[in-house]
Amino acid sequence: MRKKLLAIVLSAAVAVSFAACAPTHKDEDSSYTIVASLDADNVLTASVTCKYVNNNDVPLDELWFHLYPNAFREGAKVVPITDGEISTAYPNGKSYSKLDITSVTVNGAARDITITGTDENVLSVALGKTLDPTEKITVKIDYTLKLPNVTHRFGYNGKTVNLANFYPIACVYRDGAFAADPYYSTGDPFFSECADYDVTLTVPEAYEGAFTGVVQNKATADGATTYRVKANDVRDFAAVFGKFEKMSGVAGTTIVNYYYYDDIEPERALNTAIDAVKTFDDLFGAYPYPEYTVVQTKLLAAGMEYPCLSMISDKYKGNAAGDVIIHETAHQWWYGVVGNDEVNNAWLDEAMAEYSTMLFYENNTEGYAYTFNGKRADALSAYVLYCETYKNNGLGDTSMTRAVNEYDDATEYAYMTYVKGALMLDDVRNTVGTAAFMRGLKSYYGDMKYEIAKPENLIGALEKSSKRKLNALFDSWLDGNIKLYSNS
Repeated sequence: MRKKLLAIVLSAAVAVSFAACAPTHKDEDSSYTIVASLDADNVLTASVTCKYVNNNDVPLDELWFHLYPNAFREGAKVVPITDGEISTAYPNGKSYSKLDITSVTVNGAARDITITGTDENVLSVALGKTLDPTEKITVKIDYTLKLPNVTHRFGYNGKTVNLANFYPIACVYRDGAFAADPYYSTGDPFFSECADYDVTLTVPEAYEGAFTGVVQNKATADGATTYRVKANDVRDFAAVFGKFEKMSGVAGTTIVNYYYYDDIEPERALNTAIDAVKTFDDLFGAYPYPEYTVVQTKLLAAGMEYPCLSMISDKYKGNAAGDVIIHETAHQWWYGVVGNDEVNNAWLDEAMAEYSTMLFYENNTEGYAYTFNGKRADALSAYVLYCETYKNNGLGDTSMTRAVNEYDDATEYAYMTYVKGALMLDDVRNTVGTAAFMRGLKSYYGDMKYEIAKPENLIGALEKSSKRKLNALFDSWLDGNIKLYSNS
């Protein structure tokens, strides 16, 4: 995600200083079949059938599912919106979601509805048997969901309905436990495995839809439009509905779509997305899905990535909007195809997306307002100023290894994961040389496609390509020991 902070990060720092789809991978995917209907009152009635494949090396007797919409409920303890963002996120006053799970079955047999987690953010499903590695089981969850009136990834606003993180999705099982972090307000607190999706969504007839995946069928009857959408080997599914105009083009073998309602230069946005796909195809490896869609929407952040779909805030125009499109498109490679734990290793996708944005400008020198050298210089000066201004002359915590909820605020998170993360990757590139660095990124992408990467996977790929030991260099940046500024 490109937080709105990042789009104004340099000007804000200066102000403060003056003031003071058919791919496959090695394991069989789980799958989700979703059938949902959204009514005119923004209530979603839905059924999710998860055919879960135990790709872990241990047997399981239960499954946990994230209930991300509960973060927007009244009384939630962990909420996705900070106090300072409330007036912007809720222009019509506070609004809440309401999730009612009506039934849960396992292989057709009814199960108790057990909602748990640190903040009612998990559905625990007893399987009634031991699910051994490689075995499959079917969990069906029926529910209704009242959407909140909020300018966020999930909710409705005056222009669009953003349907992201709207369905129960299986928690990743790692290191002897299910990863079940709540929906923190900092970063993108999501973590999921790749799966195959078959989604049928019925919405009021006036809406056009932008989706993860490819529309298989669209039918209108009785004042409603029903879309059937499929996507294979994606780690999430999202949709945006609104009254859109649409433009399309081609980047290599990928159809690129742009949905918009307030853009006087739509060709510019579409061409930026096309250029980004072409550039990252060449730099990292081919985009494996048949379609990629950029959609303009109302959004608290500047942009937000989902597989095959990037949301771009309608507040951003021209060069600023293009910069967001490039960053979110880079996330299609880093988070989308190559996944990671976005709670505990947030820098792994954000630093990669931010540095990939710099690489875009290095490889596209005509027609764009920004340059690689300019972006790098801006990042360095902003980071130095941040450390001097906000971190007591550089004596504060500048580590990048914290979970998203362990940063002091969104500003610190952004500087550590985006800005410092991009500077770290540039330092590694300068250390090993451009050729070895780019070979390493291609190898990392190829080796970790559709999987969940850890920092050691990236470091290992770069060590192999450069034939150099890089752990100490990475550790010095990640642990906060690198000093790019003076304490005098």
